[in-house]
Amino acid sequence: MIKRMTLLSRKEGAAFSDFRAYWAGCHADLALCMEGITSYTQNRVEKILWKHADAEGCFLVDGIVELCFENDEVMSVAQRSATGSKYIPDDEPNFLRGWSLCVVEHEDAFPEPLGVKVLVVAAMKDRADRDAFRKAVVSAKEADGTAAQMSFNWTTRTATRERLWSEPVPPDVLTALWFENTAQAHSAFEADGALVRAISLLSNRAAAYLIDPLVLK
Repeated sequence: MIKRMTLLSRKEGAAFSDFRAYWAGCHADLALCMEGITSYTQNRVEKILWKHADAEGCFLVDGIVELCFENDEVMSVAQRSATGSKYIPDDEPNFLRGWSLCVVEHEDAFPEPLGVKVLVVAAMKDRADRDAFRKAVVSAKEADGTAAQMSFNWTTRTATRERLWSEPVPPDVLTALWFENTAQAHSAFEADGALVRAISLLSNRAAAYLIDPLVLK
């Protein structure tokens, strides 16, 4: 299984409701015309629970697409199709300002766990590596007594769209957490919490997004 996670920012001046409606409507219908998709989730940002910015700012995210394919070759064929290479890129400026694609190695099981979903997007400091980040975040979760399931998605390569803005610093990791309720999600990302301290220490920029997931396939 191979996964794409694409950071989206809505078109300037567009209302959140219009952005979501277009994304979930005709754009989703178009995306689902690509053959080989095994799962498709639109992670709609409800709220920024916490963010850690560098001197140039943080991520600008209104939604994150998760598209899964059986393997890299199936994904490449889908991307080279007329739908993937022309119709979808032509449609994106109708509702998007920004598009930043990350192909990731994922450590999560399918299907997704139930509960309140949070996505943590982080660009790690040069001295950090996967093992150090994973160990620090898992240890911090346990130290806080946070009752949440967790999985990591590690960026292996990125892509941008010529006609759209893209994140100047792409994320190295997108961590998914599932909490029993919204209050637990808020509590986990309090400014003085162990989880926030651990992520801040290892990241140049990071943000935790409360997600309203829409599973389309």
